[in-house]
Amino acid sequence: MSNQKKTVGFYILLIASLLALAAGIYFVAIHGTFGLDSTHNGVCYDPVLVGLLIGGTVLTFVLIFLKKYGLASAVSVIAPGVGICLFVHRCYWYVVDVFVGIDEKHGFDPKFITFCALLVLAFLFAEVALYMRKTKAVKA
Repeated sequence: MSNQKKTVGFYILLIASLLALAAGIYFVAIHGTFGLDSTHNGVCYDPVLVGLLIGGTVLTFVLIFLKKYGLASAVSVIAPGVGICLFVHRCYWYVVDVFVGIDEKHGFDPKFITFCALLVLAFLFAEVALYMRKTKAVKA
């Protein structure tokens, strides 16, 4: 049995997982509230989204520990990918309010931009890691 050396794809997978975890924790910390806090349109909290991001990260780390890198890559793409869809569905009215001008004085809340950046970066890094090798054989 030959030894395995970790490649760049493995570390990109770890970064993607940590970004998804950071997005989930940040979303809980701000309780999914953006912009005009007093309106329903600015509250985008979704416990399923939080479960996907944090649970997906935990599952990814378990699969990495079990050396199931292909499955870990798939989970790390699916969790933030579905999370993006849920987030878009949940925050549709907040985005519309900003674009239509109801919340034009404030524009997009920096919390909204930060969360979107974390979520999209987690998905993009996971997508890159999905197509990269995670290990390569080392001759003894």
